Amino acid sequence: MTISRQFSFINNKIGFTISLLTGANLMGEVITTHNIGPKAFEFYKKTILGSAQLINFLKPGETLGFYIDSEDPYFKFKIEMGQMGTLRTLLLPEEFEDFPTTFTGKCRVHKVYANHAPYTSVIDYNDFKVEDISNEILSRSYQTNSKIFIGDKADNSIMITKLPPTNINKKVDDFEDVSMDQFIKDHSELIATALEQVSSDVAEVEKKFQKFEFSYIGSKEVKLHCPCSLERMEDNFQRLSKNDLEEIFSDKDMVETRCDYCNTIYEVRKEAVLKTLQ
Repeated sequence: MTISRQFSFINNKIGFTISLLTGANLMGEVITTHNIGPKAFEFYKKTILGSAQLINFLKPGETLGFYIDSEDPYFKFKIEMGQMGTLRTLLLPEEFEDFPTTFTGKCRVHKVYANHAPYTSVIDYNDFKVEDISNEILSRSYQTNSKIFIGDKADNSIMITKLPPTNINKKVDDFEDVSMDQFIKDHSELIATALEQVSSDVAEVEKKFQKFEFSYIGSKEVKLHCPCSLERMEDNFQRLSKNDLEEIFSDKDMVETRCDYCNTIYEVRKEAVLKTLQ
C-alpha cells in the first residue's frame, strides 16, 4: 500500500539537512475527505504540503496549529498537526470557492508544548502569495535558514535547512561553509529528483540521496487523522445548558452531528447527554 512519508537526510560535510515529503497519498486523503475539486486542489496542495514540513520542528508530545485568517477574500483555513505525522484540516465557510493565489489577512502559528505554556506567533499579510506562506513563517516565526519547495508534477515538498555552523564545522575536518543560494544552485538535480519522487520506499529514496552524499536520518508516515469520537461529541453537547438540550431533543431521541474536520457523522442520543445533567 502506498503511503505518504516524510524523510530526513543530512550532509555533515556542508552542514545541510533535507526533509522530503512524498505527499500523493496524503493529498488523495484530502480530496476524499473534503470532496474538493480542481479549483481547491492547488490551494490545498500549496498550504498543506508546505506547512506539513513544520512537523520537523515538533518534539514528542507537541502539536502545532497553522491558521490562515483571510480578510480578502474572506475565509478561515486550519491545519493542525502532531509530532507523529498526523494532521487534520478545515476550511470555512464550507461553500468557499474563491480560492486565491494571494490573500490579505493574518497567519497564526500556535505551538503546544508538552511541559510549558503554548507559543503563538501572528504575522500580518497584505496581498501575499499563498505559496510563500510557509517560507515566510520559517523566516519570521522560526528564524531558521530554511527553504521549502513544492513540486509541480508530483505532490511532494522538500525543506532545505542550513545548520548553524557551530553544530557542524567543529566536528568535520573538511567542512565547507556553503550558502543557501549556492547549495540550491549546486544541488538543482537533487531538488528536481526529490520533488518528482513517486515511491515512498525507504531503500529507494535513501539510495537516491546517497548519490549526493546525504545520509538517511529517519522517516515517518504522514497522514490525515482526526481524534473525534462519539464520546467527544457527547461531551460537547453536555457543555450546553439543560434548557438548550431539552429544546434540541424536544421532539426526537437522537440527532446527527458531523465533525467539521473529517466529516464523520455521529448519532448523539438524548439519554446519553441528559443523564449527567439529571
